[in-house]
Amino acid sequence: MADRDARDTPLPFQLTRLMSSLWISQAIYVAAELRIADALAEGPGRSGDLAERAGADPAALRRLLRALAALDLCAEQPDGTFSLTPLGACLRSGTPESVRSWTLLMGGPGVWQSWGRLLDSVRTGRSARQPAQGEGPFDSVAADPGRLEVLYRSMAELTSPLARWLAGAYDFSGVRLLVDVGGGYGALLPPILAACPGAKGVVLDLPHCRGGALRLLEEAGVTERCSFVAGSFLESVPPGGDLYVLKSVVHDWDDERCLAILRSCRAAMGEGSRLLVIEVLVPERMGSSPLDAGIAVADLNMLVLTGGRERTEAEYRGLLARSDLRLERVLPTPSALSVMEVRPA
Repeated sequence: MADRDARDTPLPFQLTRLMSSLWISQAIYVAAELRIADALAEGPGRSGDLAERAGADPAALRRLLRALAALDLCAEQPDGTFSLTPLGACLRSGTPESVRSWTLLMGGPGVWQSWGRLLDSVRTGRSARQPAQGEGPFDSVAADPGRLEVLYRSMAELTSPLARWLAGAYDFSGVRLLVDVGGGYGALLPPILAACPGAKGVVLDLPHCRGGALRLLEEAGVTERCSFVAGSFLESVPPGGDLYVLKSVVHDWDDERCLAILRSCRAAMGEGSRLLVIEVLVPERMGSSPLDAGIAVADLNMLVLTGGRERTEAEYRGLLARSDLRLERVLPTPSALSVMEVRPA
């Protein structure tokens, strides 16, 4: 029987289906935690063998695998084995298309429990994590090395595809020094440096990112052309850059600290310097397309997790103007992110 068109489904059932979608993120999270994709990448497997390898109950794992098959993350074969699909392969470890760390972050207890307090955040306007006075949105994570590694690896996973696109789509001519402000492990820089043989790079972030950044840059073969500087972008940014990049940084913060970040960049920039602010842009009027839904989710994610927000182009123009900066143009990307090219006012 063909699937019934969603438009023919009674409205109450459409709503209950939306409410029931919470199972999806947890099923994918558990698959990532148990490394199911890594096991299936070696070839089709039976649920019992996979359960033994993952340290799981065989009957329960078979039920999980059937759920994953319904999500097209694996496929059940006529002989009873399960095989990996191209979509499910994105849960493998250490591949260019991997989003396993992002899955562990979003499905893990920190994010999952924070979303359970969305009601509190909507009532108060504050992050569900309620950081202490003067504490930043990631300070609590910094005290846990395991959570910290998952956080920054997930950021690297999301950054790498955008970096490869940016390296081919943006004109980097004349850039001798590129500064990745709040760059975490520095995943933005290797593709760009590969496209710009004469350029050098600097990653600025907090000291706990140093080890991960140096490992990533060494694996990419760019350690001779790229360095890590420990510091806070709320206080200062390395001077002398031809191009500064803030990728998925300012949305983590409220307007007051956004201004501090932008003003730090402005103080470091020369009159010929450029700044790329790479963020989601909220439409002035929200629709119901998949892109609009993704933007809405990203904004609520900032509300519950960091106390920050996604912003409209007009809101960014206002923050930039208050920082002696001018938005010159906006470049769309293949993702929900946009690239705002900024120069000194």
